[in-house]
Amino acid sequence: MDWVAFGELLTLLAIGLITPGPNALTCFAHSGLFGPKANVKLIAGMAVGFVTIEVSVGLLVDALSDSATAMTVLHWIGMTFLGAMVVAMFRFDPASVHNEQNIEGMLGLKVGIGMQFVNGKEWAFIIIMMSQFIEPLGGGMTGIATIVLVTLTMCLGAMVLWTLAGARLNHLFTEGTTGKRIFRICGLLLGLLWVAFLVQGPATAAA
Repeated sequence: MDWVAFGELLTLLAIGLITPGPNALTCFAHSGLFGPKANVKLIAGMAVGFVTIEVSVGLLVDALSDSATAMTVLHWIGMTFLGAMVVAMFRFDPASVHNEQNIEGMLGLKVGIGMQFVNGKEWAFIIIMMSQFIEPLGGGMTGIATIVLVTLTMCLGAMVLWTLAGARLNHLFTEGTTGKRIFRICGLLLGLLWVAFLVQGPATAAA
């Protein structure tokens, strides 16, 4: 295993998890409305959907790893998703969001699973992680399994923390000035990450 690559994977995950995306904000808001226990099924669904997408993308990337063109296309698909998230972070006004308009009742397993398939931020990170780190972390199913295990563990921990924070700090994201500042800082972090991957280029180009 390439431990430098492993450290880079952890850094990428850390940035992804501290920047509030759809999963984090849903856990945060849902917990604020219904309490932390209401998020158990929701987070379980998120985990199922996340693993499904991550394994599928991992197998696709591994199958296409010998094609420089395919890896470049996958790289830029991920970059496009990530770039869109940067723009969204800077344009988003959290004060315009009202929980009662976006969350109808308690969200459960099916909603948690379904959310993953329309989560642009998640697709961006998964495509980039798989295209960059499968080979350095063992290649083939070993690399895929390593990435899935590490990301699932960290993501579940992060969703639990966002859930607990939602029960206590829900007001921070809905306050105009504070909320905008939080999202712009997150947008800056994602933007720096985008630049780093732009400089690094597709995995095959660096090989």
